[in-house]
Amino acid sequence: MSGFLAYKFPGSEKVVKSGKWEKTSMQELPEDHFFLTDFSKRNCYSFFPSNASTDMDKQTLFYNTMNDVFVANRNAYLNGLDVFIHEFEPRGIEKAVFSRINAVNRNGNDDPYELFENFAEKYGDEALVYLASDSKFGTWMGATPETLLHGGKLGIRSMALAGTKEDEETPWTDKEYHEQKLVADYVEEIIGSQSPDKFEKSEVETVKNGSVYHLRTNYSFEMPPYKWNGLIDALHPTPAVCGTPRELAYELIQTFEPHDRNFYTGLVGIKGLTNLEVFVNLRCMQVLDDHYALYVGGGITKDSDLASEWHETEIKSQTLLSVIEG
Repeated sequence: MSGFLAYKFPGSEKVVKSGKWEKTSMQELPEDHFFLTDFSKRNCYSFFPSNASTDMDKQTLFYNTMNDVFVANRNAYLNGLDVFIHEFEPRGIEKAVFSRINAVNRNGNDDPYELFENFAEKYGDEALVYLASDSKFGTWMGATPETLLHGGKLGIRSMALAGTKEDEETPWTDKEYHEQKLVADYVEEIIGSQSPDKFEKSEVETVKNGSVYHLRTNYSFEMPPYKWNGLIDALHPTPAVCGTPRELAYELIQTFEPHDRNFYTGLVGIKGLTNLEVFVNLRCMQVLDDHYALYVGGGITKDSDLASEWHETEIKSQTLLSVIEG
């Protein structure tokens, strides 16, 4: 067995297991197995636990190196973002998400297991916290607050999360309200296309996730399990991690982002026979041999200010950095 998994869903107990990660597919997700996908959903891995007990102190993790990721400095990011935005009008794009990798040094004596425990302690009631490792993809860790689908036969919840600010007192801008509305309209349309029962949605609210604040609309509805795979596939990627129109924004991202997103903005969670716990993989990082590679991004429109977008990615890094740096 070469794989390892530790996770904690909001309000639940931590789970720590050794086992193996096997490549599967979104169309044939094994029931009741934890899974990870990349942004494209073409690479999907499901975890099959062993019966052996796990000794966290002796478990071996697999680390990639800095040579396996592309890190753009501030000038390179701003230049790339400028080119990205200039493609909006000719391609008919209203919004697209542009991301980057922020690399920070690892302390040679640090312990990823301890870091996972710290993430779980700090964010375990408001986010899915996980640590996953395998020779196939290295070691990844995250604390993601964005629920794609949660619930089961008696009811399912979803959300539209967008917009970011550092403190509660700063007013939301029209750009941030517009960005959130794009996500909310999309989520409502996709759920509606699956003919749900007892559909309800909330007013837009401000919520705190980690060290930042977001705008969120909540949804609740009922839907039979045989429709769940189709709903997951149709919802992801939402405009919150891709853009509008989705297909055009996706093509732009694949063409102009200078790095592979890998598991960042993919899906993570469990789909069971009677329950769903599926999150969008935000606030995540790859644990490298001597660095942490933090993946962060933001929603871009033609009116975006380049320097402000860089600053937003710096803010989003703080959710992870606040725990890494203690």
